[in-house]
Amino acid sequence: MFTTYPVTKKLQPYVSFYYDIIWERKDYENDIRETVLPSGKGFMVFQHQGRFRGMMDTKEQSVPKYYTIGQQTKTYTLFSDHETNALTGVAFKPTGLYHFFGQNMSLLTNTPADSKTVLGSDLTHFETSYEKELRAGKKVELVEQLLLDLLEDKKYVPNFIDIAIDMMDRSLGCEPITKVTKKLNVSERYFQKKFKEVVGIAPSVYNRMVRFNNLFSQIDAEDQNNYKTLVALFNYYDLAHFSKDFKKYCGESPKKFHLDKFKFVKEAFVKNPIFLK
Repeated sequence: MFTTYPVTKKLQPYVSFYYDIIWERKDYENDIRETVLPSGKGFMVFQHQGRFRGMMDTKEQSVPKYYTIGQQTKTYTLFSDHETNALTGVAFKPTGLYHFFGQNMSLLTNTPADSKTVLGSDLTHFETSYEKELRAGKKVELVEQLLLDLLEDKKYVPNFIDIAIDMMDRSLGCEPITKVTKKLNVSERYFQKKFKEVVGIAPSVYNRMVRFNNLFSQIDAEDQNNYKTLVALFNYYDLAHFSKDFKKYCGESPKKFHLDKFKFVKEAFVKNPIFLK
């Protein structure tokens, strides 16, 4: 089960949405196992039932009970042998973690960190309340209050990277980076450097993810012969270029890919593409 929750106005410059996930082992043939595509967002995750591990590029990673991660540039797998895995999550906007905590985001790219270190505060009181609370919505409220307490009177001040992100999102990732920098009247070299600091990845990598996720959300699960139309609509050079991206993110060629095998991807990237919001 995957449920999203809205964000209070004060935190909206930083956070896209909150969510809770409950995955039951009984719903899977063997252990819990879900594939996740790169989403363009950073996450702060609070696990409260079970524990999951991650797999990226055949490398397994254990993550802290409460962890924060920046951009993920590759598809990864979450898995667990617990009977139930449940968590509360914060989906940060591409520049949200940078504005909130002032960190160099390249250090959190594909790298989970203990949230206690990122938050720079003692979470003992929060953890007691959070673990005691049984209702998912109330757990989300506790997480939100934790962020509000940490935010204090900090004022959100957007910069030209935020403007660039908005331009790239509105173009569905189809506008070349050279056009973005030209509109912003900044050098491409400086833009590349600052983007990686604020977002954690190169702008071309972010743009590529945005384009693919927008295209992927349009896939017809009943008729996957619509690829040629989507390739044209999203400015791919040709079908081979698209197939390369598809295999990079989905692990299989479009012809071999079956959406029904990926329950979470189908729910969160196609049926209700929340990561595009």
